[in-house]
Amino acid sequence: MNRHQKSVMPMSPQKLVQQRATAKFAAAIRMSLLGFLAVLSIPAHATVTFNFDALANNASNSSAQTYMRNILASSSAGTVTITGAQALTTYNGDNHVVGPQVGSMVSSETLGTSDGGVHHSGFDTFLANNGPTYDRISMVFSQAIYGVSFDYEIFPDGTCVKQSTSCQPGSTNWPDFSFIADNQVMFKTLGIVPGQSGTSAHSPISGLGSNELAPQYLGLSGQWDFINGVTTLEFVDWPAKIGIDNLNLNFTPPSHTVAEPSSLLLAMLGLVLLGYRRGRNRQITPQLVSVPPVSVAARFNAMTQMFPALRENIRLSGGATTFAVV
Repeated sequence: MNRHQKSVMPMSPQKLVQQRATAKFAAAIRMSLLGFLAVLSIPAHATVTFNFDALANNASNSSAQTYMRNILASSSAGTVTITGAQALTTYNGDNHVVGPQVGSMVSSETLGTSDGGVHHSGFDTFLANNGPTYDRISMVFSQAIYGVSFDYEIFPDGTCVKQSTSCQPGSTNWPDFSFIADNQVMFKTLGIVPGQSGTSAHSPISGLGSNELAPQYLGLSGQWDFINGVTTLEFVDWPAKIGIDNLNLNFTPPSHTVAEPSSLLLAMLGLVLLGYRRGRNRQITPQLVSVPPVSVAARFNAMTQMFPALRENIRLSGGATTFAVV
């Protein structure tokens, strides 16, 4: 033997069993971690909110589209094409929108002065249809949407300044609002006469001395969920003025809810160990190696406690423990 060569001692059966079991265990752990990390890499889009406040008063449809595209891109939620929209802040239906009394005056309550039905000071921006050219705001998304909610407003119109024989609920010029998803009407709201259903009765133009008569409405859509997803949203008037604000869109399919990391890891480990067990069961003629029971307990006790499935591949024979070495 060359004096620079190291002598190699033959590996004992006990060490052979330990080495192979340890290698299989390490491989199983690696597979589990890789699967775990792969699942975590699946994007889960949170709800994307558009409050439109970054838009200036009278901003164009193109500006609104760019604003929404930037937010969608930052959320990895695709893109959108918008038509018929404009941004507004102070519009109040030519002073016909009703609101609270402020001193001796009346202040209109609109989408520009409220969020989620709650009044705030100053004005912020909302999106409206650019009527009369467009009777709706249309949004076509590149990714499916599974949940929608928003604030909305039906503004009064000059052709129906009061309830009369020429302007009745159901007539073509009675102000209304329709929410349409993938060409299906989800809900339709009719404007109400001010003072009804707990609404304010006065507007800046009517003053405190008389009641406003032009039908209108300010409200919330509630949550709308779509199991199969939708890609087109339309907010429609007839074609006077309607508006939306605080548009919330959920891009996560209901069946793709991401589980907690601990649950995912346990599931991955279970699948890997199941495959490990089946792989062992497929061996037809395993080599049997007998080792002292004390040595086995010392080396494999922790492993068999963590993974009871491995116990099924161990059988006792007399005073020795027999393993199938594969």
